[in-house]
This record gives sequence, structure tokens and C-alpha cells, in this order.
Amino acid sequence: MYIRCLLLLALLFLILTPPNLIAQSGGTIYNPRDDQYKLLGLKRGLDAYNIAKADYERQKELFERGIISRAELERSDRAYREAEVNYQQAFLAVIYERRYIAIQRAVKYQTSSGQRRIRLTLANLTSGTNEIKRLLNIEEGIFALVQPDVITDVYVSLLNEQGAIISQPYETKIEALRVGEPPTVHFTLLQDVDVATVRLIFGQNQDQKRIYFQKDASSNRVAIVAEQFSQEAPLGSTATYRMRMELFSSAENTFRLEVVNLPLQLSTYFLDPQTQARITQLKYTEGVNTKSVSLNVLLPQRANDDLKIDQSIKFTVLAIPQGSDLRIDRSTMMTEDQIRRLGAGSAQLELVPRGIGQLLVRSQQLYFEITPGQSVTMTMDVVNEGSRWLDNLRFDADIPLNWKKTIEPNTIDRLDPTLERRISLTFTPPSDVGVGKYDIRVRATSRSDNLPIEAEPRTVTIQVEAQANVFSTAIIVLVILGLVAGIVVFGIRLTKR
Repeated sequence: MYIRCLLLLALLFLILTPPNLIAQSGGTIYNPRDDQYKLLGLKRGLDAYNIAKADYERQKELFERGIISRAELERSDRAYREAEVNYQQAFLAVIYERRYIAIQRAVKYQTSSGQRRIRLTLANLTSGTNEIKRLLNIEEGIFALVQPDVITDVYVSLLNEQGAIISQPYETKIEALRVGEPPTVHFTLLQDVDVATVRLIFGQNQDQKRIYFQKDASSNRVAIVAEQFSQEAPLGSTATYRMRMELFSSAENTFRLEVVNLPLQLSTYFLDPQTQARITQLKYTEGVNTKSVSLNVLLPQRANDDLKIDQSIKFTVLAIPQGSDLRIDRSTMMTEDQIRRLGAGSAQLELVPRGIGQLLVRSQQLYFEITPGQSVTMTMDVVNEGSRWLDNLRFDADIPLNWKKTIEPNTIDRLDPTLERRISLTFTPPSDVGVGKYDIRVRATSRSDNLPIEAEPRTVTIQVEAQANVFSTAIIVLVILGLVAGIVVFGIRLTKR
């Protein structure tokens, strides 16, 4: 009866006491510092496990000899199993605490097709497992089962500042990451950046590291990316190409900028967008691997055989290492294969010259004086001073009420650059026109490359004078002559008296 009471008390103690307050070592109490010092907690758990195991072996031998009951053996077995579980938990806590993945290299490089790619090398830096095994004399079977030196199922991806995945594939999986065997994974960048976050997910852990990519120096070149590689520009204007030049070299940091396959009629110069200074060379300082450059192409006023309107011109920008003996002759055209064999950084650009028609109306005289019953006939010269032909020219005039107009011709189908045509205009006032000044506005419109073109309006001023009365004028003249004659006769008579 006494033994049965002791067994019941022990069972109640095991049920009511929290598991984390017992280290199964024959009554060894849990130490709260074990969570902080996991290695010491592992040592305590190992001692408890060994004690429980020895106690179980002893109780088993006593049971086989019939000295103790089966209940006592089962109680010892439960204590042994619980001590084993606690010991294994402590072991796993120490192992997983020491697992660490480091990024050895993150190299950004460019493929022959122009893709930006990342070569990422990871390393398993888990350490101290062999020392733990030797220090605590842990069984080989547990090590073989847990594989503390191997991190399995590692998921890797690249993120931008907003947390979006910018790698292709979006995530890649490393089946097993072993100590001393650093694997290398490759990503294609969906967004061209120099800084990104590497996200690592393994087990219950997630680690994020923000890194700056190294540049692959083996290519020894500058990668050139144009924001707008193809542009249209009217003759007489300037086309601006904004480019981003990224260094992939360790041997050179100064590069000469050249342009090939561009007609000699087109002038070019490179510009630093920040300082607005013209440059011919590009120098990278330490820590700066990317620079912005603008290429300005000046188009002439007129087209010619080498520069035709609406025909694209493909040319190439080169970044040549300063130490290279390569010299560029702009008068010589180069094929794509020749440019590729140069081994220099390059970017192909395209320019489409566009012409714009400019309509001008000229006249030698814009002021006329008439009397009622007369009309005004005049001429105007229409000139295309632009760089593209004009289509569908139309002429019109805003005349006063009841006036009549005649324009010959009032339409012209096409007018090429620098050419001119003469038109004739006749304005006829009504018979009862009043005396005064009348303004007539002459307008000319056309289209060029589907764009509306208007000439500056010309204003014709017509002064209508009153018609003179000859009979009244003659009478007035005779009266004046009579008065003069009378005055003379009267004066002579006075002198004779």
C-alpha cells in the first residue's frame, strides 16, 4: 500500500509539472539560463539523458529478475523517453542556432545578347558541430540523422527596394547546401539595378541581405544602354540620345567615345548631363561604375543624296579603352561583324530625318488707291522655305461685304522646297462702295507630313477715294478767274484817277 501511494504521487508530479521545468535526469530541475546558453543546456540534457538511460537499464534488469513491478519499469521507460526527447530538442536548438548562409560573391555581368545577369555564390558557414560532437561525446547516429553540416531546401530570390522580385527565375531552390561546397546560381535581372536584396529562406528561417553587385571585370568593356535608341528629328534641329554607360572592367577606367556609320553632314558631340560640358572621354572613379552621357546629333537644313528624308540612318556609339590603338575613321562605313570584332562597348542607334514645310507669302505692294467703279489686281509669290514639300496649298481672302474676289490659282497640289509659285488676286468693290479704307486679309494653308501648315496672313489695304466732278470744277475755276480779272481791272482804274 505504501509503494502504491508513492507511485500515485510520482505520477501526479509528472502530470502537473510543466515539461520545461523538468530535465529528465532523475530529478534534475530545468535551468532558465538554458534558453540563453543553449550549449550548456545541451550538456545538461545529455547528462539527464545518460542518467535516465542508465536508470532504465537498471530497472529493466530488476524487472527481469522479478524484483520490481511492470508499472515501475514503465515509469522508468517514460522518464527515459522524455529525457531522450529533451536531449534531442536541446541538440537541434544548438545545431539550428549555428546554421548560417553567407553570400561569397554577387557578380553582375552582361551576355552577348545584352541581358544583365547575376552570378550569386552562397556558402554554408555552419561551424562548431564537430567540436560539439567531440566535447559532449554525442552519438554518431544522431549526427548522421540530423546532418548538422547540411542545410536543405534553400530558396533564393532577388528583390528591389520596394520588395518586388526582379530575378528570373523568380526563385531558385538549392536542394542541399553543404559546408565547403559553395554552389553558384544565376539570375536574369528583370530590372537593371546595381543594388538589390538577396532573400534566403531555409527551414523556419528567413534572411535578407542588401548587397551591391560586383561588376564582371573579365570583359573589359563598357555596356551602353540608350533610353531612346530610335528617334525622329526634323532637318535643322538636334537629336539627343541619353545613354547609361556601365563599367565592366578592372584594367581600364578611361574610355574614348566615338561614333561610326553616321554621314559626315551630321555633326555630333557628347555632353555630360550634370555639368553640360562637352566631353570626348569618360573616366570612372573608384566606387562609381555607372555614368550618364548624352549624344547630340545636329542635322543640316537641307537633305542631299547621303541624307534623305524619311530614310533611317543606323549608326553605332563606341566606348574604346584609352590604351587601345584603335582609331576610327568616320568616312569609312563598318559592318556589324567588324564592330563586334573590335571588342569595345557599343550601342546601335537609329535616326530618321524628317522635313517640315514652311509656307511664306510675299508681295511687293499691299496698298492701293481706287475710285468707285475701279478694281484692284495684284500678284503674290508663294514660297516653300522649309525642308519638306508642301501638299494641298489653298488660298483665300477675307473681303468686305458685297465685294468680289478672284484668285488664280486658288489651289496648288504640291510645292517642293525652295520653289515658288505666283498667284493673281483681283478684288472688286460694289458699285455703291463708300469712300474710305478697306482691309483684306489674305490667308494661305497647306499640309506637310500630315501636319497643318499656315503662312503668316497678309493684309491688303485699299483706299477708295471720291470721284471728281469736272463741270463743277470748271465753274469754280471760271469764277476764280473772273474775280481775279475784276480785281485787276478795278486796280488799273484806281491808278489812272
